Amino acid sequence: MPALQKIIDIQKVGRFEKLTAPGGLRFSQVTLFFGENGWGKSTLADILRSLTRNQANIIRGRETLATGGQQKVLLLIDGQQSVFDGSTWTGPRPRIAVFDQVFINENVYSGDFVSHDHLKRQYGLVVGAEGVALIGQIQEADKELKEIALAVKEKDQFVQTTMSALGLPRMSASDFAGLADVLDADSALAEKEKEVRRAAEKEQIRKATLPQLLPVPTPSADLTAALAQSVDGVATDLHRKLQDHIARHVSGRDAPVAHETWLEAGLAFDAAHDCPYCGQELRDRSLLDLYRDYFSEAYKALAAEVKQRRQTLERYVRGEFRQAIGAKADANQAATENLKTLTGEGYEARLDVDALSGRMEAAAAALDRLFQQKQQDLVTIIAAGTYESLSRQWDDGRVTVEIHNREIVDYGRRIEDIRRAQASVSLDSVKNELAVLKARKKRHESDMASVVTERQTLLDRQTALKARKEELRDQLTAHTKRVTEGLGATINAYLDRLGAGFQIDYEQPNYRGSEPAAAYSILINRTPIQPRADNIGGPSFKNTLSSGDKSVLALALFLATVNTDPHLADTIVVLDDPFTSMDEFRRTFTVNEINKLAGRAAQVFVLSHELGFLRLLWDRIDQSKITSCAIQTGAPGIATLAAFDLEKATRPRSETDRMKMMQFIDATEGDPGEIRSLLRKVVEHFYRNGDPELFAPNEVLDGIIRKIEAAPTDYRYKGALDDLKDTNFYTRNFHHAPVPGSVIENTPVEELKTHCRRVRDLTRGSL
Repeated sequence: MPALQKIIDIQKVGRFEKLTAPGGLRFSQVTLFFGENGWGKSTLADILRSLTRNQANIIRGRETLATGGQQKVLLLIDGQQSVFDGSTWTGPRPRIAVFDQVFINENVYSGDFVSHDHLKRQYGLVVGAEGVALIGQIQEADKELKEIALAVKEKDQFVQTTMSALGLPRMSASDFAGLADVLDADSALAEKEKEVRRAAEKEQIRKATLPQLLPVPTPSADLTAALAQSVDGVATDLHRKLQDHIARHVSGRDAPVAHETWLEAGLAFDAAHDCPYCGQELRDRSLLDLYRDYFSEAYKALAAEVKQRRQTLERYVRGEFRQAIGAKADANQAATENLKTLTGEGYEARLDVDALSGRMEAAAAALDRLFQQKQQDLVTIIAAGTYESLSRQWDDGRVTVEIHNREIVDYGRRIEDIRRAQASVSLDSVKNELAVLKARKKRHESDMASVVTERQTLLDRQTALKARKEELRDQLTAHTKRVTEGLGATINAYLDRLGAGFQIDYEQPNYRGSEPAAAYSILINRTPIQPRADNIGGPSFKNTLSSGDKSVLALALFLATVNTDPHLADTIVVLDDPFTSMDEFRRTFTVNEINKLAGRAAQVFVLSHELGFLRLLWDRIDQSKITSCAIQTGAPGIATLAAFDLEKATRPRSETDRMKMMQFIDATEGDPGEIRSLLRKVVEHFYRNGDPELFAPNEVLDGIIRKIEAAPTDYRYKGALDDLKDTNFYTRNFHHAPVPGSVIENTPVEELKTHCRRVRDLTRGSL
């Protein structure tokens, strides 16, 4: 069984600027500590609580103020040192159960109220180490689950931000993670972006001008057909005579027009007049008749066609075709560029107007020369070989225009298809489809794929943790049931033996919230009252239980939990003033319960400022198991644990010098001269008992002062020298018989009280 054997040193903890103990002072199975209120009992309890919990903050929070140096605690446990160095504990850490006001405030109530935190901590107390371990595992799972939830939330927010940037309507992160990849995503996105543009510009697309067909040149076969024609019905001799006639009259002259045309025009003049061209009389009709026979209707038709073809060719030569086709090509380019902007539908075919026009103009000029020749002699056929290459050149240009026009027609059909398709398209729908495509592409990019994978890993861990948490909850529930089945009956048995006017109904724990909590009702006359009821207009914890009842409830809970603890034999039990607000009957019961614990626990420590209560324990417990000591001062800031004669200290109050001094301080009772003289006795008694190794049993104050002066500088009572010297001087004439001739001194009451208080502070913890 573990045992706390002694306290070696305590520095800068609470009231203990420094606390030491005589080397020979050892703690027994039961050790009683006497200490006045405010002189360190709760500090000792907190030190032991810090040790067993390994919570350094308990001690750090009690650092002694306004002093230098570092906190230190040195304990001897089972022959080994447990050391607190100001930040951590090292060495043995035994199981210790502490009952004090801290226990009550943590596990039962504070003031007049019971909080949910009280019930949570009480639950941990009830279920013991195994239950607390399970609770710890559940809390760790909860903590990790919260961290995972936060991490998943961050991933989800990242995904949502990404989707928002893509213009995607709200989609859950899980749905985003499930998006399939897109084959050839860039092409699919480009196509969908076209659809969006088209849907956004639907009305403009409907009204946009389509490219127009370019003018197509006449086929060369139709154009050159006249060159291969003659005039039926015109005799050969007539043609020869006419040509001879023309040759005789135009020899050596330039002909501004075709000669036959010129002659044909002359037929329109009246025969009664002279020829307006040659001046001859027209009375001779033979030549005119020849002309009329020659210039038949067939002749005139051919002449008209040749003339028309020449006019056509002349327009090409003048650049009219170039201008017409160029203007239309420019207009078409503007139209297609606008449509491409609106629809995304491209039109990449371009016509080299200059090259085409140049070829057509060259062919037209060459063909026109042949037609001029034909116009001069309509009857003579011009051989096809003469213009065959020109016809091919002409038709090549014509084919170029036709091909380009077919492209224009095909592009127009595509635009019309788009117009028809766009008629029922919703812009919002195609925008959403585009956003989904972008999201699908983004989902499978390396950076986002990593986020999705990490998120899924977190979710998998979350699922596993939830299952583990449920398993732990089931284990904790089963453990709690085993532990608490008889707990209520045990507590009620204690309440009954303590004479409490109430009982409790211990119920199944409350599992609402992150940590389970104890649940019970206070039964008064069989009427249940919830401990957390704080409505003072009705029955509540505050107004139904007295201070003594509340203390009884706390003690009953503590006794029930430690006595049902399967590890009690390995537990050191510490009780700091366990009888607070209890009457004599309940004190006796408490003494009996502590005596029972003395036979079952590893050790029992009882700290109290009530000498009578400690004397009851001293008389009740086997003397071979018990030791008593006191917390003493001896010098400012210096405390000592010293052996304490409990039997002597509990003699009637009137028989002790120190009690007389205290009575004079409190009620000004006693003769001032007598009180002044006994101050020396109180001091001598204290220091003789405080350090019996240094001071003789009959050491007087002068000797005590001399030995302290001669002691090392770190001697624990060194700081008391000035006060001891003042006390020695103040009491010098009142300790011995009057000296003849000495001055008679008065003893003012307030002055005496001041010195009494100084002696009281020097001798705390002793009588």
